[in-house]
Amino acid sequence: MSSIAVGTEQDADLVTGSRGRPRLLRWRRRTYRVTDAPTPLEDALGSVVTHPLPVHGWRFQGTCVHDGETLVFDVVELGAGWHVLKTYA
Repeated sequence: MSSIAVGTEQDADLVTGSRGRPRLLRWRRRTYRVTDAPTPLEDALGSVVTHPLPVHGWRFQGTCVHDGETLVFDVVELGAGWHVLKTYA
């Protein structure tokens, strides 16, 4: 298990809509538009954990506005900001 340190390249700027759902992610000098229905990580991982997650986060698909690259992101809110925990191609 790896940890994420504040101030690393994992830091992200997550833009949310009126209901708090992710709409746009800025990460590693790239901008990704959310292109699916974001799922709270608590729901996405609920079937594999036996206790509530101690973090607030989202899983969603994002498509880069610069070149069309599409990834699935797991992001969590830690401290005063958002951090990318994992990406899936």
